[in-house]
Amino acid sequence: MHIGDKGEWYVMRYNSDITSGTPEECLDQDGFVFIGPGHPAPADAPVLDAEILAGLAYQKARLPAPPLTLSPKAGRQVVNLATHVRFARTLGRVWVTAAIDQAGRELAATTVAEPVRLRLAAGTTDADPASCTYDLVKDAGGGYSVNTEDAECNIVYRRVTAEGTRHTLRAALTWRVFWSEGPGPDGTPRHAMPEGESVGEVAVTVKEIQAVNRD
Repeated sequence: MHIGDKGEWYVMRYNSDITSGTPEECLDQDGFVFIGPGHPAPADAPVLDAEILAGLAYQKARLPAPPLTLSPKAGRQVVNLATHVRFARTLGRVWVTAAIDQAGRELAATTVAEPVRLRLAAGTTDADPASCTYDLVKDAGGGYSVNTEDAECNIVYRRVTAEGTRHTLRAALTWRVFWSEGPGPDGTPRHAMPEGESVGEVAVTVKEIQAVNRD
């Protein structure tokens, strides 16, 4: 059937990364469709465009957790001493390109995510403040970093952890996301997309420093 005919076969594929819907829903539809010059696509058929490709690229983006380094170190936090945080390495943008090159049709879109904000939560009510938020700094090379040593807000633990227990310091990194047409991340941004978030956790032990005062 259709051997030698002019036209294109369209094959249905199920994207397992999409959380809504199930593969069984596709079984009610034809898995293979042939559209030739004498059989145009239905008027209500979806048309693949750059925005659809950008959405597919968005689903494939994998955002790294914030690479935290604490001072004092996580296993030796100190009561009433501010917890300073920085990145162990500079973070870069994350981008994914989705493209097609089929039957003379070339189209590409790239989704780009930039880290913009870090929020820390102490993981206990025995801290003041219980959380802090920092804007990331973009350096000349295009990387993003944070260093809270001189920040106005730094978490301070007010009580030692009990023997054998730890607090879970939670770090949430917010990413600004947009897409542009073309196969690279430096195209003109078109539209903003929902923000992304990546999360990391650090087990924190809080101790006291013993001191002896002599007159």
